[in-house]
Amino acid sequence: MSLFRQPLSEFRRLARRLPKNLWAIVVLAVLALVVITGLTRPAESAVSQEVAQITLDAAAARANLSAQSLAAELTLTPPALRLTSAAPTLALLGQQEIRQFAASARADSEVNTLDWGAVQAAGPPNTPGCGNYRSAWSTANPNGSGTLTLYYAQLVRPTAVVVYHSFNPGFIEQITLTDVYGDQAVIYSAIPQAIAQCPFAQAIPVADAQYGTNTVMITLDQIASIGGANQIDAVELVGVKY
Repeated sequence: MSLFRQPLSEFRRLARRLPKNLWAIVVLAVLALVVITGLTRPAESAVSQEVAQITLDAAAARANLSAQSLAAELTLTPPALRLTSAAPTLALLGQQEIRQFAASARADSEVNTLDWGAVQAAGPPNTPGCGNYRSAWSTANPNGSGTLTLYYAQLVRPTAVVVYHSFNPGFIEQITLTDVYGDQAVIYSAIPQAIAQCPFAQAIPVADAQYGTNTVMITLDQIASIGGANQIDAVELVGVKY
């Protein structure tokens, strides 16, 4: 205690010598300093920064639970339905091949509206063999040209067209398909010439068609024919359901 007596006595002696006004100023200055120091001092946190960060991360994760992520969707996929290298691709999944004959037909040239008419090319083949039968379509002029247009019930992405010739085959000049927008695609073009095989099922493959069609147009050019008209019994449209 003796260590503090001399400084304390000196402080009292100095305080008596100070004018009262100056002493009041000193007291006010000290009080102001204390207040300012208290206001500017950062508040001590009762929670450490690490604990606070864990809490914030947990809250953020909880808020994101309502938005399903791609990882969550894949996790929920049953193992039996997951795609593997041996499984079919999405482009092929559910595809169904359709083979169909025309539901109706019309032509710009025909012998009659019924016998040898365009209607005879609708439906499946029904001509008994090779010959000049009225159950097949024929142009009015055996050495003229003609166009047969066939319409099908199902819209398909075409993979093939099969033309069933029943008499004097080989004089198809061109075959076109009409898509859903009215655009035409030529799938066959040739110089017409007689084919010895009769009856003859002429298969024309269609590769990589990405359009839908239900209309086939066949154009004949028989100017070089010496055996009569090229008669068509039926036309089959093959494709994948569109």
